[in-house]
Amino acid sequence: MVSPRDTLNALEDHLAANPDDASAWNAKGVVLAGMEMFGDALRSLNQAIQLDPEMSEAHVNRGRVLLALGPEKAKKALKAFERALSLSPDDLRILHDKAQALHILGRSQDELECYKRITESLTDEPAVWVRKGDIELELGRFKAAVASYSHALSLDSNLASALVHQAIALSLQSKWKEAIKSAEQASKIAPDDVEVWRVLADVSLRAERHRSAMKALKKAYEIDPADASIANTMGMVEYRAGRLKDAVKHFRSALVRDKKHTSALRNLGFTLMELEEWAEARTAWDRLTSIVKNDPDLFDAQATNYARLEEFCSASATWERARKLYKKKGDEKEAERVTRLGRAARINCSRQKKAAKAERAREKATRSFSDRFELRKKKTKGNH
Repeated sequence: MVSPRDTLNALEDHLAANPDDASAWNAKGVVLAGMEMFGDALRSLNQAIQLDPEMSEAHVNRGRVLLALGPEKAKKALKAFERALSLSPDDLRILHDKAQALHILGRSQDELECYKRITESLTDEPAVWVRKGDIELELGRFKAAVASYSHALSLDSNLASALVHQAIALSLQSKWKEAIKSAEQASKIAPDDVEVWRVLADVSLRAERHRSAMKALKKAYEIDPADASIANTMGMVEYRAGRLKDAVKHFRSALVRDKKHTSALRNLGFTLMELEEWAEARTAWDRLTSIVKNDPDLFDAQATNYARLEEFCSASATWERARKLYKKKGDEKEAERVTRLGRAARINCSRQKKAAKAERAREKATRSFSDRFELRKKKTKGNH
């Protein structure tokens, strides 16, 4: 078997005698890219394009090398693919490359248009239909997503990913029975895939089938006991079922696995507040707001917790922080609400400070009197 180095040497020998052979420069670029010599590959492909600007294959290969260099080159790669498509508009491979660049750039709608064109010609490729469905799901086009997944499954009924994503799309339309059926089918095909069980649990939870949700989560836990999100979702199942103390146990279990699991901290904080365990809730909010610093709802909850503990000065400062964040979001109604709460907390804070000051003065006076009295007793004893 000829090695890449031997092929490269042969191409260099050929180009030494035929420096104007654009196809050879293109081939050299491909070999160099395969050897991960991307800078040299680009130079070879640029030379091919300079010699033959209408060689679509060279533009495609240049785009692929640019993508291999990293996501920051995706914009340049996209231009290369678009140039190639202008030369070969019916080449589905180039269209797929363009879609990949668009995906990296986060241009979902444009990526979807590429897949629409691809599926018009390539109707029997399930992976293409699954990707089309994924984009539609991302864009909130749930009915279209289900149709795409259904087409993929008509081509290959054992596509667990299509079944799982179809379950999500169906659940987002509140089609619980169909969603659960799709997720359960996926669990039979891929019983060792933790994501399948997580989705089945989520769909069951949304459908208020708490027992089924917990059963799926226990399966997920068997596969990956270190996953904090599984324990957190177990807590949500217990919470929805009204078993708040059991929910707290699972949220804490999640935090043992990941002490910075923000969802578990949030859930723990709110659940402890419902249980009126204010001191423990405070600990959860303090930890969470040290991690998440831009969510006004969290600071609002934290301030409420401070107020219930009668820590009004802390409550006032925290509601002020929530006010600023709500204002930044443009939520004037919530900003006004926490302003009123903060104002009331400041009044109570001022009263607490005055009471504390008066208490300190009283203690000082008592201590001073006691000291003078003790001194007088000592003098009296000395005279005797």
